[in-house]
Amino acid sequence: MNISYEWKITALKKAPSLDGLSDVITHVRFDYTGTDADSGESYTFSGACPILPPDPNAFTPLTEVLESDVILWAQANHPTDHMNSVIEKAISDKVTPKNEEVSTDEVSWLTSPEEQVEEPTEE
Repeated sequence: MNISYEWKITALKKAPSLDGLSDVITHVRFDYTGTDADSGESYTFSGACPILPPDPNAFTPLTEVLESDVILWAQANHPTDHMNSVIEKAISDKVTPKNEEVSTDEVSWLTSPEEQVEEPTEE
C-alpha cells in the first residue's frame, strides 16, 4: 500500500490562565486520515492529546497560533506508529473484506431476511 497521511485539528481546549500566560492551549482533538493512492480507500483515526505547557519565552498568543503549529505540538505528543497501523489495517480490510455476508443471490438455498420467520418466545 502507498498511504499518505493528513492531520486536521478539530478542537482545542485552553486554560484561561497558566503560569502567568493567558489563553494557553492545553489539549488538542484531531483527525488523522490515511489515503491509499492505489485503491483510493481512506480511513480517519480521531484522537486527542494533551499539549505540554509552553516555554514562556517562546509562547505564541492564541490569536496568532496556526494550525500547522498545533499539528507539530500534537505530533510531538501523540506518536503516529499506532495510528498508522490502525489506518493500514482498516484500509486493507476495505480493499480485501473479511467476513462478508453471503447473499441469497449467491446461494440459492439461503432464505432471504424477508422469508425468515421469528419463533414465538415463551413468557
